[in-house]
Amino acid sequence: MSKFTKFSMFGVLVVMILTLLISTAPAKAAENTFGIYVKHDINGRSLGLDKALPVDVYVNGGKAFTFEFGDSFSADLPAGIYTIDVKLAGTDTTVMSLGPVEIPADVDVTIKAQLSANKTPTLHVNVK
Repeated sequence: MSKFTKFSMFGVLVVMILTLLISTAPAKAAENTFGIYVKHDINGRSLGLDKALPVDVYVNGGKAFTFEFGDSFSADLPAGIYTIDVKLAGTDTTVMSLGPVEIPADVDVTIKAQLSANKTPTLHVNVK
């Protein structure tokens, strides 16, 4: 499996997570929100890339932020439909796209991007 393919798989995981992070949201106590926790837990050196493995996250077509190894994020966001694109930081190279995906209200979503035993980027998602 090529490094680009591995990075792309990681990107899909990150994109889904980051899309949820982009919106400004009212407190979860308000109706129509969900809780999200996202963690970039892939050291780029494991893939022969820069340790930080920076990616630019685009949500619904607009650049939301840059996410690097070790970064995490938690928030309460409005339920809704999201489209996420993850690109190699500073480039137009899309490594993964997700969506549109609908996230319902009143759930807690935990997403961690990690490498499997065979160094394949894997997204671990838990919804409660």
